[in-house]
Amino acid sequence: MSEPGLARVIEGTTELLVPDDFCKKGPGTKRGDLFYNRQMEFGRDISVMFGREMFQEGQKILDGLAATGARGLRLANECGVKADFILNDRNLMAAVLIKENASINSLEHVAVTSRDLNSLLADEAFDYIDVDPFGTPVGFIDAAVQSCKSRGVIAITATDTAPLYGTYPKTCLRRYGSHSSRSPFAHETGLRILVGYLVREAAKHDRACEPLLCYHADHYFKIYARIVNGANRADAAIRLLGYARYDKESLAREITDSRCGKTDAGPLWTGQLFSKELLRKMSVTGDLGTSSRCEKMLTVWREEATSTPLFYKLDELARKTKHSPPKLVVFIERLEDAGFVASRTHFDPKGFKTDAPIDDLIEIFKR
Repeated sequence: MSEPGLARVIEGTTELLVPDDFCKKGPGTKRGDLFYNRQMEFGRDISVMFGREMFQEGQKILDGLAATGARGLRLANECGVKADFILNDRNLMAAVLIKENASINSLEHVAVTSRDLNSLLADEAFDYIDVDPFGTPVGFIDAAVQSCKSRGVIAITATDTAPLYGTYPKTCLRRYGSHSSRSPFAHETGLRILVGYLVREAAKHDRACEPLLCYHADHYFKIYARIVNGANRADAAIRLLGYARYDKESLAREITDSRCGKTDAGPLWTGQLFSKELLRKMSVTGDLGTSSRCEKMLTVWREEATSTPLFYKLDELARKTKHSPPKLVVFIERLEDAGFVASRTHFDPKGFKTDAPIDDLIEIFKR
């Protein structure tokens, strides 16, 4: 039987008590002291897949803003590693519920704290830090960078997508120190602005940020990045910052070293968003509730892991050329037959990435 005001749900192989008025889709609305969003199950499934490959015995793993404990408890229960899992939420009611959920799943190796996250990060060092706030993560990133052990991992979630998309560029500039801009590929520039911010924050402490798995899904951005000590490494990461330029008339887009036009987005990360080695190792298992979606996403991530930044959409080429768009797989084959690199992208179901110049791209589209 569920307790009054609570409902029992199962994610993966983990049983959870959550608020009975929990959010089933979208970014969700925070009601009262406790929050649980069922749509984020996909993201938590990906976290489990990531943890199964990256976590090691004896590590200290922190879920810093744990809410009901859904992510942290699943990591502790489903990754199959003997590590010290710490779940923290400054809300005492949330901490009590996390303890109950840990007990339900017999997770004796889970410690629960109820502290301000920045204070906790200042006192301890961790091998893995997950920061999943309700809104922007900006207020926690500097402390997380300093608290993360060398070669440890920081996992950052951002749900303040509108500023990063370019809908509210002034807000983006205040929060992230970067110019956002609306464009057909704004989901990608938004993610790259977020990664770039993490790179710059790490560099302040002579630390490098190495992206391992960075993606956009539903209403949020997610970054998994390794933090490595060394001023030279930090300098190398900084050199991979740049700007995204877009010409609405020709549809051309490019990465540049400097910002010349008002619509140029950046500074942002221009390097790869994925580790090919990690993606090769990651696998989908049947116990994941969103296994079908995870399998599809993993396949696309592997395709675009080394692709050129800034994707195109079939629809924008169709409007430009006044030609009906072909099927995506057919068009990608045409580009490859012409000697160009091309792949699907997870940013848009009708999107693709290619190194083809815009004139060649349009000519091939018209065939």
